[in-house]
Amino acid sequence: MNFEPFLSHLEVNRACSAETIRAYRSDLKMFETFLQENSIRRLSQVKCSTIKDFIDYMRQKPNPRFEKVGLSDSSISRRLAAVSGYFEFVRATSDTKLRNPLSSMSMKWHHNKDPKPVDDLTLDLLITGIDNIRDRTLMTLFLATGLRVSEMQQLNRDSIRIEVHVEETGKEVACGSGEVLGKGNKRRTFFVDEETLYLYCEYLETRIDENPALFLSERKQRMSVRAIQYTLDAWCKRLGAPHINVHRLRHSFATKLANTHINSFALKDLMGHNSLSTTQQYFKLTDTTLARAYFSAMEYLKPAR
Repeated sequence: MNFEPFLSHLEVNRACSAETIRAYRSDLKMFETFLQENSIRRLSQVKCSTIKDFIDYMRQKPNPRFEKVGLSDSSISRRLAAVSGYFEFVRATSDTKLRNPLSSMSMKWHHNKDPKPVDDLTLDLLITGIDNIRDRTLMTLFLATGLRVSEMQQLNRDSIRIEVHVEETGKEVACGSGEVLGKGNKRRTFFVDEETLYLYCEYLETRIDENPALFLSERKQRMSVRAIQYTLDAWCKRLGAPHINVHRLRHSFATKLANTHINSFALKDLMGHNSLSTTQQYFKLTDTTLARAYFSAMEYLKPAR
């Protein structure tokens, strides 16, 4: 099957990033392999039962990266979304009679987009346990900026500007900021707090090379997205922490800010979301935050004595 016109459509008309295109290509290649192994040569031969067999195929597929068998439900959902998108593209561009077998399947396999922040105990275990200055800076920057992994990967050593502001009390405070090229090739600004800046500067002092990339691999090349995820995987195993996807660090950033009563429009811009509804899913406040808001309101409502 020729997936390239579909991938080109995603890149040109949907402004998908190179990382997204790479993921779609990988997902569709897996589907193609499954069809070949089952002697299915035409899309018109794919039925609901075929998709169910494909789901079973993914559940039984060896997953050496995480030392287990079978893909996670979220990974299966992503691959099914790619397959469904491909069917819809072919139906719209060349075969109007083609039926998308996924359109009538259970909503169970629709991707769950609810945020999954990392709990505070696991975060504390990771940040305090990582004794490599590069890796600690990398993970701390994720938690301080909310950047996507593809955005973090593009940072250079001069990407973060540091300015010193003087507060009304006369105290000097360091503030960091920078720009990244996010989803849809849109530039957006990110910020870095003072504590993280100290770690960032400490890390830069260890760099004696001339490579402009902020984070380098063991081969002294810019770290790839895969290498960044592998680094987090390795530290999770070493420290006895549960497996964490890098994207969950971004969820943690947004969830923490939501619980500090940040303006939803401000969080939307910090996260680089196109839609406010995407941002609002982070405003599921913790019990502590709700209790604080409740007792504060009740105190306000008490009659004056």
